[in-house]
Amino acid sequence: MHAIKPVIQLAKERALFRFSALAARMLQEANASIRQVSPSAGSANEQKTLSAAKEWLATQEVPFLKRLNASYSGYVERGMQTMYRDLRHELQDASVNTWALIDDETITRQIEVERRVLRLRDADQLSLGRLNLMIAQLHDEHDVRERENPFRPYLMARALHDVLCSMCSTSDLCAMLFDHMSGALATELPEYFAAIREVFESNGVHARLLARPASMNRRDRAMLMPQGQNFPQVIYAGTPSAGGDQAAHPGMSSGGSSGGNAVSNAGNLSGSSATSYQSNYSSNHAGNQAGHYPSGFSLPPALEQMLALMQQRSSDADNVLRTPEQDGQAALQDFVWKIFSQVAPDRIPSHPRHADKAPDEFRPVTDDDVSKPHPLTGQLHRLQQEAIARDDSTELLDLHSALETERLSEMERMAMDVVAMLFTFIANDVSIPGAYRVTITRLQVPFLKAALLVPRILEQADNAPRKLLNRMASLAIGLDVSTPLGIEIHAEMVATVEKILNDFKTDLIVFADTLAQFDEAMARILRESDAEILRVIQALDEAEKDPQRYDVLIVETVNVLRERLQTIQTDKRAVDFLITIWSRVLVHANEDENIDSQPYRDVIPELIWSVHQHDLTERSALMKLLPKLVRQVKQGMKLIALPEVETKQAIDDLIAMHATVLGMIQATPLKASVKLETLHQHFASLRIGSGNEEAAAIHAPTVSQVRLESALCKFNVAAHQHLDNDMGTLLSSDAGWLGGMQAGTVVEWWADNLYQPSRLMWVNPQQSFYLFQLAASHAQPRLLIYSSISLIKALREGSIGMIEYAPVFDRAIESLLDVAEVQQPLTV
Repeated sequence: MHAIKPVIQLAKERALFRFSALAARMLQEANASIRQVSPSAGSANEQKTLSAAKEWLATQEVPFLKRLNASYSGYVERGMQTMYRDLRHELQDASVNTWALIDDETITRQIEVERRVLRLRDADQLSLGRLNLMIAQLHDEHDVRERENPFRPYLMARALHDVLCSMCSTSDLCAMLFDHMSGALATELPEYFAAIREVFESNGVHARLLARPASMNRRDRAMLMPQGQNFPQVIYAGTPSAGGDQAAHPGMSSGGSSGGNAVSNAGNLSGSSATSYQSNYSSNHAGNQAGHYPSGFSLPPALEQMLALMQQRSSDADNVLRTPEQDGQAALQDFVWKIFSQVAPDRIPSHPRHADKAPDEFRPVTDDDVSKPHPLTGQLHRLQQEAIARDDSTELLDLHSALETERLSEMERMAMDVVAMLFTFIANDVSIPGAYRVTITRLQVPFLKAALLVPRILEQADNAPRKLLNRMASLAIGLDVSTPLGIEIHAEMVATVEKILNDFKTDLIVFADTLAQFDEAMARILRESDAEILRVIQALDEAEKDPQRYDVLIVETVNVLRERLQTIQTDKRAVDFLITIWSRVLVHANEDENIDSQPYRDVIPELIWSVHQHDLTERSALMKLLPKLVRQVKQGMKLIALPEVETKQAIDDLIAMHATVLGMIQATPLKASVKLETLHQHFASLRIGSGNEEAAAIHAPTVSQVRLESALCKFNVAAHQHLDNDMGTLLSSDAGWLGGMQAGTVVEWWADNLYQPSRLMWVNPQQSFYLFQLAASHAQPRLLIYSSISLIKALREGSIGMIEYAPVFDRAIESLLDVAEVQQPLTV
């Protein structure tokens, strides 16, 4: 079996999603291009062709896009299977019967396609070359060949040419449309390739081309930054903007401003229109995040030493004969390395979620810590009490002046400088409205105290102090403190900060308790902020109340069966039959005590084996198996009373599959033939129904889509509904895509060729439904309802994206690296 690496599968989904939008824009540009050249047409024949082209574009747009997307999807799927694999017959296997002459039409087509491919390839040679290199690296190949890239321009040109030739009445019309469309396609390709590169780079796959990144100039480094740090499609006044184009947005603050300007630039998700929502990521993350620090900001000496230690650690060899001083230096290097190497920004947030158990937070400090109090505990406690009175000050403490830093160890001074840098970043982060920044920065002293007591909070993301800081910063994005929702959330933030300032002494469990209370309050505030949201919640609760056992068992069985089928390469028609029809047979047989379910379970491996390619040694076994298999399949469909039309279609598909197999039996033994016994073992432990533990990682809806739609209609809910409960190609590991989806998270939703800001307002207790509200109040309907399955698929393909690509702590560390001009990726 040829296994496709998950990151390439993910890139394929993003490519197909982006291509559908690209194709629509290509048609618009081609239409404009043809109308532009119409007045300058010379001959009557050319005028006639131009008129036919305009008429064709006006009447054939919908079927053309549908066929083009299908054709390109087929070519990409074929390309996925042939990456660094040669599926052609060996020369010794060829015979006269398989030879054929290439006709003139094929040669002409090849010339036409290749001529346009040169134009497409020149559109973005840098990204295309890097994609070719990434594909080669993933297959451990040193020979980089573009034809192994399933996203290469040739496949686009070939799909476009094939569809046009099949839909156009004359060759002149086809040639004209092909010329204008390929030209329009070339202008759209850089963004397309950038989206695919983003998938690879955000998953840690980088084109290894440069040995010394630091020798490049700043502009070149910015071009090579991971695409996940750019937000080219953030909405401003209802239109998409290119990353870094501040000229188009005069209201945006230039780097480094804070205070009033920062508040005015912060958005309002609850306001009257999407115009009030503004994100500064597009300008501040285009390769330079120094704008999050005040002008004149320079690295403290301790942080400069940290960066030097980090680089030393990556080059130092292990030395077993180290002196105590070298041991101390090595410990310091490890501490620094752990802080910096954890930063891996991408569109999948790093917030962990705890669905079925309480989070494993920090316990109180140990007896040793209590018996040996930190020398600065008294000073920090005094500063913490003073922070209670400074409830509206934007000025951060100068920790070096306020504390006796000479009593700190070298590692503790570094920890203090990291905390100072973190809160300097937050205080100047214009993506967070000013009022919320003031509240969050009041945690400077408690966070420093926690970092000195337990330094690992700077090394690990999954701890209460960091999670609380990240949660508040993430929630504040896009809020307006003058709106009812903004006022209520701000008041809750203030109460949370004051509780920590008053209660935190040395026991870090205060952060964990406060975080739990804060999350609970946020869920309540967001849920009750809109009467329409409450109606949706009632509707979904009604739909999930007392679901029919049979429906639940089918959903769970389909999910676990599809999980098992992911590792098997077989005919797609066989997979569809097993998922859509045979899963119902399995549940029915398993629930009826009078039916032996084993023969129905055996159909799965037997059907898969029967549609595999066979040689002559297996022909007799196959011919003996087929009659028994057909009888069992018919009996199973009769068991669930499958309608006659569906039964006939299923039988026709099975006959077609086996006719193909019987016609391709090989005379020579196959080297990698699939054994029936192996398939029986693979599916022997398949669990059917509620005993299924494998489907628990993703909490799929357990009620039918018809029932959900009926409940929403009953409560008069108007919403964009994405209620898919079919896991498709998803695996249990894909649950990680939902890691950052907490109430209040801001996302961007793709609609009408634009990304529109939206906020997650509610997640049901089973984590099977997610309710979003669009920022634009004029948008109707404003609500988006996603099942967990639909949301994962949307995040994978890019139709929903995270506005905050990484938590604020990670962004601060990354920004520090940018200020220090350390651009190379950090890996352990």
